[in-house]
Amino acid sequence: MAVFDFSTFTDGLEPQQRNREHFIAAMDLEDDRLWVPYSEGVWFQPCHFNVTSGGFSVIAKALPGAIIGTHYHVGTVQAWTIAGHWYYLEHDWVAKPGTFVFEPAGGMHTLVIPKDSPGPMITLFVVTGAQIYMEKSDTEQTGTGKFGSYEDGFTMLEMSRKHYRAVGLDPALLDARIR
Repeated sequence: MAVFDFSTFTDGLEPQQRNREHFIAAMDLEDDRLWVPYSEGVWFQPCHFNVTSGGFSVIAKALPGAIIGTHYHVGTVQAWTIAGHWYYLEHDWVAKPGTFVFEPAGGMHTLVIPKDSPGPMITLFVVTGAQIYMEKSDTEQTGTGKFGSYEDGFTMLEMSRKHYRAVGLDPALLDARIR
């Protein structure tokens, strides 16, 4: 999950190693090794790490009943639902396959995959900046409004590298997704 102390995460590449060209990432939703654990019942496959804005793009997968804690977006978010259902506790809509969601910067919400979702939620998220997780309340599933942790392209890259090493994949495979 997210880090709790600000750090000096970097992309780990020397400036001359950073590629600024187009790239194509072949995503394989069937290969379990490629799904990076995020939180209970939630995984992601990294598509892109933006080392300029700290943003990132991922395909997220979450089981019915999973919750991604209350978080605040510094930048905009775009989401396109591929499978399953999801919603925010703070809103009255449900995203289903084919739903596109645009979130302006400054939104704060709690992502829920309903228990009656027809299978895992799979959604492409394009996040243009960091997201700040709120400290959890002891009695509710939403955040308190106080800083809990943060996530950005650098922390997602580090999490992905650790996972790749743990499952025997070469973390250098992720370098092509850094821009």
